[in-house]
Amino acid sequence: MAAHGPSNVVAGRAIDEIAEFSGEAETPKYMKVNAMIAEMEAMNDQKEYYDSLMCLRDNRRMGNDKFIELNGFIAQAEEDISTNEAHLEIMKAAIKAE
Repeated sequence: MAAHGPSNVVAGRAIDEIAEFSGEAETPKYMKVNAMIAEMEAMNDQKEYYDSLMCLRDNRRMGNDKFIELNGFIAQAEEDISTNEAHLEIMKAAIKAE
């Protein structure tokens, strides 16, 4: 049964924050999330709770930044491959012309 009062509000906000950071309507890995919520509810210090949420947000952003950087590397590699293929075609045409 769901708890009533402040702890239930905290749990709801934590789930909303996690869902927002993950970009998904449903929170993935709900068992892990439930354990995290229980730990956060045990925090008596609101600053500690806030800091924990900010750490989660920062970790999510760092993960996204890594994917963005990786996508940039992939795009650059694809462009390099395309350039090399074009150079190869030019060289093949030059060899045939000889």
